[in-house]
Amino acid sequence: MAGKPLTDKQCLDALAAVEKYGGISPAAKALGMNRSTFEGRVRAATTRFGEAEKIEDDDDVTLPEFPDEDISPDEILDHLSKRWEKKQEHQQAKKWFDIKIKSDDPFGLVVVGDPHLGTHCNIPLLRRDVEIMANTPGIGCVNIGDTTNNWGGRLIQLYAEEDISRSTERKLARWFLEEAEIPWLVWLHGNHDTMHSEFSTYLKAINVRQVPMIDWSAQFKLVFPSATVRVDASHNHKGTSVYNPLHGQKRASLWGEDADIFVAGHHHTWALAQEENASGQVVNMARARGYKWHDEFGHRHGFTEEQYGSSIIFVIDPTAPPNVRVKPFADLKEGAEFLTWKRKRQ
Repeated sequence: MAGKPLTDKQCLDALAAVEKYGGISPAAKALGMNRSTFEGRVRAATTRFGEAEKIEDDDDVTLPEFPDEDISPDEILDHLSKRWEKKQEHQQAKKWFDIKIKSDDPFGLVVVGDPHLGTHCNIPLLRRDVEIMANTPGIGCVNIGDTTNNWGGRLIQLYAEEDISRSTERKLARWFLEEAEIPWLVWLHGNHDTMHSEFSTYLKAINVRQVPMIDWSAQFKLVFPSATVRVDASHNHKGTSVYNPLHGQKRASLWGEDADIFVAGHHHTWALAQEENASGQVVNMARARGYKWHDEFGHRHGFTEEQYGSSIIFVIDPTAPPNVRVKPFADLKEGAEFLTWKRKRQ
């Protein structure tokens, strides 16, 4: 905001000081004020009271006056307010956004586990699954995050264990997003995607189809003509347990927002569960294992290298009763075959 206006007394005192001490510089020095600040006060005073003729510049040299190089504080605050309003509007639009499905035919929601495209990615399995996703009618896909290793920060040294460069990772990521013809609905950025911050910026720049790209988690609705299925997809939900790989999803279903599906990745384990909650809603919980194999960190710490559940497919029949509306599969091939059979029955 602009500074508080000078009072009449302050203006008159400034004019009196100039007259008393014989000039702007000695008056400013006597009053203990910065010369330019005091001169501004004197100019304001002479404008208000018309005493300019009594004040002469006491310097032999007159320096040029330059315009301010920036807009005023009020204009800056107005600009920042508009930017905040746009950010607020953007954030609110991402909260439970609609993805509209035109028909009530059975639909396959594929949650693609962490790809980690590169040296440790199970490429044969991934290519099989990409083929299924690209060529099975009625499928839509969510990338749960960690598209590549994208090592950064203190972990940058781990690139020494990779057989590919950063530029090759970028090329694989571009293939996965744009060239593999996967019908993406949502694309999440996991922790690896943001280790080197330029990578997520790169992904957004090449996102020609404008697939929604969101950091860490997305809450959205699959809106069919006859039903709506609410999905809470997160790279990882808060909370862990050695006894339950779905602890985070269970926690979110109990204390988070209402959803029909809670699904995550990140831990390189998989699990499926369905249950009816106290309100009678059938809740589906899942974790996708991802495509990272032969992980030195996992081996070193004794983690089991699970063999299934790299991606999870939820076959959704919007016309079915809630208890059988969503059917999850831990094998994409089997789930896609079931989806195709269901769609032929319609």
